[in-house]
Amino acid sequence: MAVLTLDGCDRMSTAVHVGDAGMVAGAAAWQRATTEPDGFVLSPLRAGTGKVTVGGSEVEVVDLVAVTLRHVAAVAQQVAGLPVDEVCLVVPAGWGPRRRTWLRHAARTAGLPVSRLIAAPIAALDRLDPDSGAKGLQAGPVMLVVDVGAGCETTLVQRGPAGGEVLATLADPDAGGDRLDAVLLETWTGTSLDDLPADSRWPTLANVRAARLALSEQPAVSMPMPDGPPLVVNYAAVADASRPVLEHAGELAAQVLEAADLTLDQVGGVFLIGGTAAVPAAADMIGVKLGATPQLMATPHLSAVLGAAGADPTRTAATGDNTQWELPPLRRLFTLALPGLVSLALYAHFVLAATFNNGTPTRPGPGYYVQASWGELTLAALLAAICFLQAASLIATLLDRHTPDRPGQPRGRITAGIGLAIAAGLATDALYAVTAALFFNHPMTDLLGWAILPVLPVAATAAVVAVLAWRRRSPPAGGWDGLLTFPASSIITAAVGILAVSLWWHGGLPWWLNDWTTSLGLAGGLLIAVAVACTLTRHPAARLALTLGLGFFTTIISRAGPDILAVIYATAVTCWWAWHAWTLIRTPPPRH
Repeated sequence: MAVLTLDGCDRMSTAVHVGDAGMVAGAAAWQRATTEPDGFVLSPLRAGTGKVTVGGSEVEVVDLVAVTLRHVAAVAQQVAGLPVDEVCLVVPAGWGPRRRTWLRHAARTAGLPVSRLIAAPIAALDRLDPDSGAKGLQAGPVMLVVDVGAGCETTLVQRGPAGGEVLATLADPDAGGDRLDAVLLETWTGTSLDDLPADSRWPTLANVRAARLALSEQPAVSMPMPDGPPLVVNYAAVADASRPVLEHAGELAAQVLEAADLTLDQVGGVFLIGGTAAVPAAADMIGVKLGATPQLMATPHLSAVLGAAGADPTRTAATGDNTQWELPPLRRLFTLALPGLVSLALYAHFVLAATFNNGTPTRPGPGYYVQASWGELTLAALLAAICFLQAASLIATLLDRHTPDRPGQPRGRITAGIGLAIAAGLATDALYAVTAALFFNHPMTDLLGWAILPVLPVAATAAVVAVLAWRRRSPPAGGWDGLLTFPASSIITAAVGILAVSLWWHGGLPWWLNDWTTSLGLAGGLLIAVAVACTLTRHPAARLALTLGLGFFTTIISRAGPDILAVIYATAVTCWWAWHAWTLIRTPPPRH
């Protein structure tokens, strides 16, 4: 195990700068902030999970976080000489399923394969040695962890043989390092951060941070000032300015005990971690309000990270990632469900609109046969397969959540997700065929041919994409979700087109539409051409040209019924998957 050196030290600022030259994180962001202050984001995680306005334009917060993760991954790869194939993320104990899922998305945006998430206080306690003599490891299973980093989070953890479980947690962003830096800046410069001129705001804050960190090891330091001579600050100056902030952290710790209906006597140990824990006399100031001085853990700013690195990955569920999986947004769920719902509707019409000749399914006579829109069955089976393939990234997320990889194992979650989607789609198609065959009292091989054979090329090309995803190990531009999402316009127009041709060919229209049946069938053939165009290209002009050219043939073919049209559409879907496979081949994984 080795601690990375980032920007010359063993800690890295999460600040990000957004400018014309792109996004940069860490020290590079602070350097750009001197000349382009409007593009600087001090703490992206405090901006929420949506969008933030930077320099007059909106930027996704997930992209800001991904910049930092990508920078860390680049340093790790340089040190190890190998690509990063396992990532454990340390998160606040108070983060629920939504924030955890969001952070996983940020990591995947950065091209990192996340295997597990672990709460910071649990990770820090996992680092403790039972023979270290720390009070509580033998005396009691409940621990209180005070984490003072950029903010403050106090957490009660129940320890047991299987790991730790969060009992209660409280957080306050104004009881940590960010608030302390603001207090120190106002104390030493006589003005607040927002009142400083834009060109000197971030350099001054950088000087204050550097001075605070240096005073954890030096009795006094010289801090440059933007509009005057350097200012000499000492140990006592930081201690005096820190007292209100750290005493507030002690109050937060006392509140979490009260919320859990516990007293200090019932807690086995109180531990202090976080980057701000190195402030002179921090433990004593917190103890004033808490009633007990917390034990400062060794290298407090790295305690959670080192604990997570040494934690047993098989205990992930018991050590901080035991939250329930969060459903995707409603809009995404609708996109995923659309082909499935359309598939069921077409299948129902296929079954109910069939006509039986020379008998019934229960009493077939000599020469009994069934007339049905086999093309509808083909399209229903194809859309069922598309529905599952669209959800492959969702399946991968569930696999990533419930069965984390072992150390050293390559990532194969999206590959497994696509593989399971292919299997589920083919199984559903077979179920369609078997059910209809039993209902019709018709040879099963005929229906399996219409439901399975046209879908097999799609399954084969999707399998190629799965193999390429395995070799790639990092998401393409736009993520796997974007790559696997099939055009909704194609699904809707294909379904309406096949239904129109089926109604024309097999009947079922009301008598007052008899004069329109031919027009309806021709329109259905044209809609299949539109669906193929929407599948093969996104450019409006290209779609129009392809529709006009192909529509001439599909309107003629529609006179023969929906069967051939469904096969044509299945061929277009196969081409769509083949193009995505080619996209993965010709665009190599990003090198960070």
